[in-house]
Amino acid sequence: MVLLESSNMKSMTGFGRARKECSNFDLTIDVSSVNKKGFELFVSLPRDWTPMERLIAQALKKSIARGKVSVSIKVEKKTSQGGLSLNPDALKKAVDELKSTCQILGTPQPDITPDLILKIDERLSQNASQADWEDAWADVEPALSQAVAQLEEMQDAEGKELKADLTMRLQLIENLVSQVEENSKGTVEKYKEQLLQRLATSGLELDPNDERVLKEICLFADRCDICEEITRLKSHIKQFLSTMEEQDAVGRKMDFICQEMGREINTTASKANSLELTKLAIELKNELERIREQTQNIL
Repeated sequence: MVLLESSNMKSMTGFGRARKECSNFDLTIDVSSVNKKGFELFVSLPRDWTPMERLIAQALKKSIARGKVSVSIKVEKKTSQGGLSLNPDALKKAVDELKSTCQILGTPQPDITPDLILKIDERLSQNASQADWEDAWADVEPALSQAVAQLEEMQDAEGKELKADLTMRLQLIENLVSQVEENSKGTVEKYKEQLLQRLATSGLELDPNDERVLKEICLFADRCDICEEITRLKSHIKQFLSTMEEQDAVGRKMDFICQEMGREINTTASKANSLELTKLAIELKNELERIREQTQNIL
């Protein structure tokens, strides 16, 4: 088995964060991803920016093929240092509108307390800081790209670790397959000797070339022949190694190869005619299951 160094294999698990200072507000964008068969997106962002979710999904799908992806966009308004940044004209207009609305609704006029003024100013500041989502996208898009780049760096790093682990486990499977192949040699001849010995012990003397003996041996040989299974297992191992070097998302293809390997191992186990072959088949199943679990995290 040859271990190739270059690989673009990625894990589906990753996290990235980006911060950006804007004119009226600061952005913090977190992007995280965990394993999922398909692509699933959850977005948390300011209510006024809800239409932006479509653009976020389009941007992420360019680089993330599958996984459960979460995007969190937090906006913090900028505050001036050394005192309050009140806008008297805006506050007066807001208070007048509040009084007018109370008069129309027939509700008591509110007391214009400092606490109420601060609350109105906070609300006005939030509206000012959260610019129109179309204008804000010009700031969000590059920050989102930066966060995704960090996520991909983590996915690449974990992908290398997964590749090393998978290669090691494939080596174990390849060694086990070689042991199965070695233990299966001479099986038919051993069975022929055991059959003739049992017949002799029972007092029956038959010619080894007797048609009935030969028929029994042929039936046994057909039931226990695992040459095809071994050949296919070796082929699947090569395919798996080759798949790890492909440029595209390979997780689904790896999972399919694992299924095919499982079929061959199960057939080998059902044909096992000795305790040693049965033990080897069980070890093969265990190692394959560990590989299958790892492939669930591969993009």
